[in-house]
Amino acid sequence: MMLEALSPSCWSDLYVLKLDGRPWGEYRGRWFSEGVDIHLIGRRQLRLDKAGWLGSRFALTDASDGRVLAAADRSGVFTSAWDLHLSNGPARLASAGWFNTGYRVIQGGRALAEINRVDFCNRGWAVDGESLQDTDLLFIGLIYHTILRRNAAAAASATTAAS
Repeated sequence: MMLEALSPSCWSDLYVLKLDGRPWGEYRGRWFSEGVDIHLIGRRQLRLDKAGWLGSRFALTDASDGRVLAAADRSGVFTSAWDLHLSNGPARLASAGWFNTGYRVIQGGRALAEINRVDFCNRGWAVDGESLQDTDLLFIGLIYHTILRRNAAAAASATTAAS
């Protein structure tokens, strides 16, 4: 199963979700927050919420009943890896390599999914994982989206500080 998130333009903060090439929904980030509101086809609504002001604890919840579908937290201060709690148990989101923008989801020493950028301009991503549920793929993509946004913000502040 493959899930893609594509933005209609370089300046849009809206992302269209396609599951195996078919429209599946859309998401948009919230102002002044790392949270995301997701609207799926069939009127199902999900939320990615960050627990607290500081830290990196995230949860994907069903907006209708508040049920937590997946959760994540940074693995540590000096690592780019994330600890995930997916529908099939704990997993780890780790960088695919030093000069690679992609990440892999690893569970029990086995790669379950891979995610990487789709296009530089639209800041989109695609995750491919055969044995995962669609909400797990979405959650992995949203955490990756968060990583990309944090990296872009850090690069922008470093450029500003160097000027």
